[in-house]
Amino acid sequence: MKILVVGSGGREHALAWRLRGGHAPIDGRELVVCPGNAGIARELRCEAPRGQGVAGIVQLARDEHVDLVVIGPEQWLVDGLVDALALAGIPAFGPTQAAAKLEGSKAFMKSVCARAGVATAGFVATNRVDEARRFIDGRARAGKNVVVKADGLCAGKGVIVCKSAQEAVDAVKDLLAGRDKPPRFGEASRTIVVEELLPGEELSVFALCDGHEAVLFGAARDHKRLRDGEQGPNTGGMGAVAPLDDGQGVAAAMLARVRDTVFLPVLDEMRARGSPFCGLLFAGLMINDGVVRVLEFNVRFGDPETEALMLATDEDLAPLLLTVAKGERLAKGQVPCQKRAAAVVVAAEGYPDAPKPGALIEGLTDAAQLEG
Repeated sequence: MKILVVGSGGREHALAWRLRGGHAPIDGRELVVCPGNAGIARELRCEAPRGQGVAGIVQLARDEHVDLVVIGPEQWLVDGLVDALALAGIPAFGPTQAAAKLEGSKAFMKSVCARAGVATAGFVATNRVDEARRFIDGRARAGKNVVVKADGLCAGKGVIVCKSAQEAVDAVKDLLAGRDKPPRFGEASRTIVVEELLPGEELSVFALCDGHEAVLFGAARDHKRLRDGEQGPNTGGMGAVAPLDDGQGVAAAMLARVRDTVFLPVLDEMRARGSPFCGLLFAGLMINDGVVRVLEFNVRFGDPETEALMLATDEDLAPLLLTVAKGERLAKGQVPCQKRAAAVVVAAEGYPDAPKPGALIEGLTDAAQLEG
């Protein structure tokens, strides 16, 4: 089997490493990563796209005669890469452009949850400051704070957890367009979602989905805030603890309930809308006194959780991903994971708002000699 992994980060490195066979490379299995990075290139072949945008990735997949494409970053999914590969007759693991709206639009995600009967926070989706302010003031009178989110993709940066009504109004004004300023994140924040700040403990649960069935693939918690003690701005993720089980209060019965009350109803609703979801669905949840509510959906392998999960499983994922990519049904079950030490995250100075690229990373060769 020849597999093309699309992306350039630690997530794609972890995916490619696992698909290649982890510590025991699989005979006859070839991995190509596009565009990859310097770390990936130390052990796997990296190739540039054969042109701009989606067409450049499709042409590379054609040139390489790959059997499967696995897509890491969400932007490619929202841009319709899976659809374009399907037209070229190339199996790709990931949702179609229509199904990727579950992550591409938070307002769309909320509407799917509402129709599917999946519990989530009270919210308003709007492009107007006055409408957002009414929602914020109403929640403030009830003693509740809110979270302000850009509707579209912002690489994990468009979420502001507000500690007061005034901070929330300021966040709304910052994200939305004004008379003399464009939206902070362009089209991604032309519409915003303001929702109640839910109490409880966050949990991320992953499932391989074939449009009908959800095969659970571990639970994780990532470190969202930049600094120790839950301080600093929200980030795309400063590390992860995974997989979680009874020892961290994540019982198998709870995960089964998440499958039945979150994943399966959403898959049913997406099929009813004519956009069946096939790929990896990542549910960001808030658990409070046993009540499960959805914070968000991601439509791809999470980052940094994937770096931990790929080290925690010895399963050959390629047959499972290929089954989904070909539109076939998965067998019921769960991907086996074990407890293992996983990952260290290094962030560039200025991250997440204005990271400074190009810093030299040293010591990798010496580190690779250390057991584990």
